[in-house]
Amino acid sequence: MILEKYLSKKGQYLENNVDLSASTIAWGLKAKTRAKESSDFINATTGTATEDDGRLMVLPTLYDELRQLTGDQLFAYANMRGLHTFVQAWKKDTLESYPTELRKKTEDLSTLPITACGGLTGGLMLAGQIFFDKGDTLLAPNTRWGNVDNVFFKNQQLKEIPYKLVDQEGNLSLSNLSDKLIECQKTEKKIGVYLNFPNNPSGISPTLDQIKELQETLEKITVPTVLFLDDAYENYCYEDDVVNHSIFPYLVGLNDNVVAVKIDGVSKRYCAYGARLGTMTVGFGSERDEEEKVQVRELMAKAARTNTSSAPRGIQEALTNVLTDERKKEQIKKEKLRNLNILSRRYKLIKKLGEEITSEVLKPVKFNSGFFGYYLIKNQQTATEISTKLLEKGLGTIPFVNTVNDLNGIRVAFCSISEENIPKAFDILYSIS
Repeated sequence: MILEKYLSKKGQYLENNVDLSASTIAWGLKAKTRAKESSDFINATTGTATEDDGRLMVLPTLYDELRQLTGDQLFAYANMRGLHTFVQAWKKDTLESYPTELRKKTEDLSTLPITACGGLTGGLMLAGQIFFDKGDTLLAPNTRWGNVDNVFFKNQQLKEIPYKLVDQEGNLSLSNLSDKLIECQKTEKKIGVYLNFPNNPSGISPTLDQIKELQETLEKITVPTVLFLDDAYENYCYEDDVVNHSIFPYLVGLNDNVVAVKIDGVSKRYCAYGARLGTMTVGFGSERDEEEKVQVRELMAKAARTNTSSAPRGIQEALTNVLTDERKKEQIKKEKLRNLNILSRRYKLIKKLGEEITSEVLKPVKFNSGFFGYYLIKNQQTATEISTKLLEKGLGTIPFVNTVNDLNGIRVAFCSISEENIPKAFDILYSIS
């Protein structure tokens, strides 16, 4: 590094530790290279939803609205808190995704959202900086998106305590998280918890009964605890027995020692990945008056101001126009449902094929949501070795390996495989020995 003598300790640490690929991009590039070499290659590395012909899934109503914006609407600065009309519309849109009986309680117990530049990642970064210092403890699942490590453990240098989200049989379990929480409060002055449902990479979401078990644990917490909810894939659920919306409403109002921070964005909710707009909403353990809520929101605005200043305006303007116009709002709901149905058909086909054949190498987890299927490695091979073999056979996948956290599995992005190609992808996947 030619700038080594100029770098701060933080700069040196980032240079030596941060993985720009976040464990996924490098494998995606390998797959894209193979796809250029062979038209039969199937790329199941990409975590964006695509049409069967490979084009990005977009919502026509939002696309049309963006094209109609004026120069001022597109290019002017936005308020650092977000356009007021947008955050109001986003709040209403979020609340309407919850069961009716949860809406008022959730609204009473939480702030207005505030925007974060850089998408959901920007929201994670800002929330982490607001609540934690270097060396503070964060509980994180062993099955997690690689950039979580970059944000929390490499950039902010929090202390990691992993919990097992998926057991050896491929079932979601929150019991290890509950055990770790009870154990940590004996030694830690403050605890952070990272939660992500539907989970990336495992594609797994909890049932209401499983959430109730977590609630019971959180009600017993006696030290300040902050829950970071990464809601990137909320509402992409394909089974009737799972919670098909953010679990945020179930984590507010439990205990004055517990604060929940909901972090979401337009990337998956409105198929606007490159718009880079996230939002943060803080939820409390008991009701707060409006002045207290405003104080918390202003704190988040100060964090945004000192980092990215403000978020992109154009996407806020366009979504506000869509969400406040009943005709456009109904139309975009139909478009979202159409995309969800396509992903649901792909999911159901993969699950059906998985019931018809077994593998000596791979064990599918009980994925039920999100964009991915996830497969544990049953023998002594590493996920990297398996993904390398699959790449040579014509299927791009992402390996997730962490020996310290007992993580060894591969992610298959059915969100970007055409329904027609799923049987072929599955044949390749299960041909590995």
